Amino acid sequence: MAASHYSRYVQSMVAHGGQRMADINWLFTSVDASLRVAQKRLNEDERKRAMVSLQHAKNLCCFLQKSLGDLPDPKLVKHLDEFFLYVDTAIDSSLRLPLDDDLTEMRTLVSDLHRGWSHLVSPIRGHAAAPPDQVSERS
Repeated sequence: MAASHYSRYVQSMVAHGGQRMADINWLFTSVDASLRVAQKRLNEDERKRAMVSLQHAKNLCCFLQKSLGDLPDPKLVKHLDEFFLYVDTAIDSSLRLPLDDDLTEMRTLVSDLHRGWSHLVSPIRGHAAAPPDQVSERS
């Protein structure tokens, strides 16, 4: 009998979960940091520097989407793809006309997704999920 998507995902997380979870947590933290820096730079009228931070956030979101693309639920992956398309479109809009409210919303949505993902994988590792704001950043 072939292993289900969920079984393969669990096996992958058990075998390589520690490093993989650390990498995904780092991506979440880095996306938020890039959006935060972009907001700060926009508030300081440093548009060119804000654009660099927004482009960095967009690139990190692509990596994050790929990292979450093998979740065991195809419907969840479809919803995540739609979410990342929305984020990508919002960042593209912000690259043309940055709006602080849009960036705040992006940070909130990414944070909510991070909490949801942490909750999803916490039983696999056998411990409660640490809140995303308590996840240590990699240097």
